[in-house]
Amino acid sequence: MKRSCIALAAFALSLSAPAIAQPVKVFVLAGQSNMVGYGVGRQLPVELQSQPDVWYDHYNPDAREGGPYAAATSADWGPLEPKGEARRYGPEITFGRAIAAAYPEHRIAIVKMAQGGTNLVDHWGRGLAPDPEVLYKSQLYHALLGKLDSATYEGDRALRYPEEVTRLDGALARIESEGHPYEIAALVWMQGENEAGWSAAFSYGDTLRGFIAAIRADLGVPGLPVVLGRVSDNLYPANGGPIAAGKEANIDAVRAAQVTVAEEDPRVAWVDTDDFTARSPDDTYHFDSAAYQLLGDRFAEAYLALVREEGSSTASSASSAGSAAAGGGGATGGGATGGGATAVSSGSTAAAGGAGSAGEGGRGATAVSSGSAAAAGGAGSAGEGGRGATAVSSGSAAATGSAEATASSGGVAPGSAGGCGCRTAAGQGPGAAAALALVALAGLRRRSRGQG
Repeated sequence: MKRSCIALAAFALSLSAPAIAQPVKVFVLAGQSNMVGYGVGRQLPVELQSQPDVWYDHYNPDAREGGPYAAATSADWGPLEPKGEARRYGPEITFGRAIAAAYPEHRIAIVKMAQGGTNLVDHWGRGLAPDPEVLYKSQLYHALLGKLDSATYEGDRALRYPEEVTRLDGALARIESEGHPYEIAALVWMQGENEAGWSAAFSYGDTLRGFIAAIRADLGVPGLPVVLGRVSDNLYPANGGPIAAGKEANIDAVRAAQVTVAEEDPRVAWVDTDDFTARSPDDTYHFDSAAYQLLGDRFAEAYLALVREEGSSTASSASSAGSAAAGGGGATGGGATGGGATAVSSGSTAAAGGAGSAGEGGRGATAVSSGSAAAAGGAGSAGEGGRGATAVSSGSAAATGSAEATASSGGVAPGSAGGCGCRTAAGQGPGAAAALALVALAGLRRRSRGQG
């Protein structure tokens, strides 16, 4: 309780501080139950229990009927921390930590709205009528955007819940009221398990494209970066999953659509969840606590890779406090591999940069860790190691390689294999970004497939 009071006091001071020079980076996290998350908050390390340096605004529509998240509905910005009666968390808990470490000159703010068992056809589309069977899951697009939603709601489409406390427009207004400029940095979307169980799976690509286009239009950010979590292969009945035999093609369709949308749009990326452990043998829809932490890392990594590929920070959204132009991006690197790589970890180590067989390894690499160490820059077997590399750690140590060497300057074997799971428009993530998996995946052993 004492620690919580101290954190809240620190957060209150951060809100009332003079206007922030750099725009607040606002990230919108949304989707269904794996965005809500089933992480066990009381088991988090102390540095993730409450993060007053990351602003958090949370809403779960089950609060409309007094569900377990009713008391967790935000009336204002607060510190990033687990929410609800059970103090659960999702990927935001490590996503926020990694992004804050990557952008120390910016305030990071997260608006999260997610609801289990929802789909794009009945619940998340712009301008939908209320769902007559599950009213509290209705019109989630409007519940998220509020007055930013351009749709007209009249007649049978009249708003069922017109006065939710937490919406993106309200959260942004509170930033403006403190005199801070802001930019809408990205949408992070974890959803699709619902459609994977029925015929909507086969039109998921089109509905997802429409949803992304609507969000970009209503936010006024046509190039808004979007990061998708591909639904897990835990869903397959052969893996102990909950979806009935005979519907494997539905799962295939959703997974393929998520990859295709990312591959055809240079501002969309997808991350893999196939190696995540299920919450329990009886609940293979959802992930265990360690998986939600890794998911947040992967979302952060994919976002950083997207904006790095564009050579800039995200396009900003103007506010009454002023607008911010897109900032400069990271440098690309030389050598055979590892140039301009990005690795993000909330665990013990992040390493960016592969090795060039002859030349520079990890030039311009960036490593970010909210754990104990970050190391940037691999080594060329003959040449420069880690030139221009950057390491950021919110934990105990950060190391940046800069000397000529024949071994990895960060202590991680150059060129080691690993899979971060992120993909971009070319169908493959930045090669060296996979270094995240060297450590993160080592701590997330997959349970047997028969257990989901």
